[in-house]
Amino acid sequence: MDIFTLTQTPFIKKLLGGVNDDLQIDYKDFVLQVFDICSNRNNKGYAFGALLVVEIEISHLQSEAQRNAINQSLTAFITKALAFIRQTMSHLEDMGVQPTKEEELIKNVGLKWSHKKVALVEIAYAFHVAKCFGDESTVKDIVMEMARAFNVEISENYIYKKFNEIKVRTLESRTYFIDSLGKKLSAHMCELDAQN
Repeated sequence: MDIFTLTQTPFIKKLLGGVNDDLQIDYKDFVLQVFDICSNRNNKGYAFGALLVVEIEISHLQSEAQRNAINQSLTAFITKALAFIRQTMSHLEDMGVQPTKEEELIKNVGLKWSHKKVALVEIAYAFHVAKCFGDESTVKDIVMEMARAFNVEISENYIYKKFNEIKVRTLESRTYFIDSLGKKLSAHMCELDAQN
């Protein structure tokens, strides 16, 4: 789910663009979409975030400079939409919105690692050496975060044991998994080039 969903609706796009055509129809569709987002009881945190983002966009339109640049009809819709969003947010707050726990967010990613665990360790070490996550991240930090995100159980001991095994692989290719990723991606791009 994308918290920018409401800002991509035709109604908000027209408000932002200063377009005044069929606003009544687009406003009704916008209201229905807000109700749809808010009716999902499992994602109140997402609903609140989406409302907050669209409230900021509409509030920006209510600034004096913006009001002077648009016509009265558009101003009325901006005011009405802003009041609607604020009222909806206050009702969500009354319902006791609980922030979504980090574990739930990770579960919703829906990605499950299906390759060997050692491949995850190999990638994490590559990320660490390349400083993909800055100087402060340790190999353990990277592996554990990736393991959590991809629903893999890995112990700290496993990380260092597998790295020692990776180091003693043949000099021809110590990084089996990373090498195979590069080859597969390159082959896929060649196939796409051949189709064009």
